[in-house]
Amino acid sequence: MAIPRPAYAGLHCPRCRAPLPEAQLHDGANVCLQCLGDFEARVFHPPQRSARVLQLAQSGPEGGVSCANHARNAAVAACDRCGLLICSLCQLDVESGKLCPSCFERLSQDEGADTTKTRFRDYGSLAGIWAFIGLLFSALLLGIPLGIISLYYCIKAFRHSESRSSLAFVIFALLLALADIFISISILASFFNHR
Repeated sequence: MAIPRPAYAGLHCPRCRAPLPEAQLHDGANVCLQCLGDFEARVFHPPQRSARVLQLAQSGPEGGVSCANHARNAAVAACDRCGLLICSLCQLDVESGKLCPSCFERLSQDEGADTTKTRFRDYGSLAGIWAFIGLLFSALLLGIPLGIISLYYCIKAFRHSESRSSLAFVIFALLLALADIFISISILASFFNHR
């Protein structure tokens, strides 16, 4: 059994339930004109929609092509990749043109276009961070595994041209990672030589 929801009857005073004019309310302390009680209010102004969606009923009989995803919305464009008719809610403007949501998703998963990528991994920076951390903890013999992690990210940075780090920084991270491994191995070797 569904619980009936009370109908919204407008703004009311939280103390005496007297109706409040919307223009009277402001953020912060307010006073009811009926009971003279004070109360705190937070006025919320929702953002206005930027996309204007044309309904099929508004477009008239001559403009009666519906969106493929929203049957009640009128189509305003066609996807440049698949030709699907889309409304202004579905239209995604990218450098290559107008795309429907499914084509945008396919391109971002296939990494077909740079504009559809939502994530970039900077392997050069990751290599530098792990090499620096490995240098800090080389005395605890953590330079070996952290240096190997840094070497892995250096190789990934060399293979991926989208890395934002410069080539000189990646080479510096590579040398630092080798130094991490060398320092940790030297400390380990001196520990076994003294025994």
